[in-house]
Amino acid sequence: MLDQDQTPADDVLVDMTPVAPIPTLPPPPGSRSRLWLTLAAFGFAAVIALALAFAHDTADLRAYHYSPPEEFLGLPSTPAERLPKASPPLGNAKISGYQTEDRSRSVFITARELPIISPSAVIDSLVTQATTGWHVEGLRTVDPGERGGVMKCGHTTDMKKAGKPQDIAFCVWADGSMWAVYVEHGDDITLDTDDLANDARKFRHLAEVPS
Repeated sequence: MLDQDQTPADDVLVDMTPVAPIPTLPPPPGSRSRLWLTLAAFGFAAVIALALAFAHDTADLRAYHYSPPEEFLGLPSTPAERLPKASPPLGNAKISGYQTEDRSRSVFITARELPIISPSAVIDSLVTQATTGWHVEGLRTVDPGERGGVMKCGHTTDMKKAGKPQDIAFCVWADGSMWAVYVEHGDDITLDTDDLANDARKFRHLAEVPS
């Protein structure tokens, strides 16, 4: 028997009314300002940390511009129509060349003026792009010389002349003003890497003109 004040379980009513969302209180005055100041502080700290991390490697941006000499290593400048076409296209890159009349000795340079904050962070990518399709040998980092930045030099024997492999020596460098690919070749000559690097440094001294 149920008491007069009791209700059978099946008749118990359950309140299904949705609970109203708890209102979001507006941020206290000044909290947004503190948030932005905090984020700005973190961002500034990150920039400082990045700058310190690359401080030993950061070059003076746009300290030089590219102006190749009229002759180099006793070789006259080559007219543009005789220069090899860059493939793939290199955008705003400038191509210079020097060679003997019989083309038995040649120097070709592809350069692009471009500010580079950390040359060492991009040099490997530049080497890879510059030597796509080549079998590279003896690649190593060399002294970049007075113009600074980072420079790597190596060789490839992918070119043949009269069926005989020919040594193609190259250096790639990057600094705060530009990147460049320097290629030197002499028929039936294997250029010593130290001599190659010395020639590349000489060219940089002449072609990278203070801005």
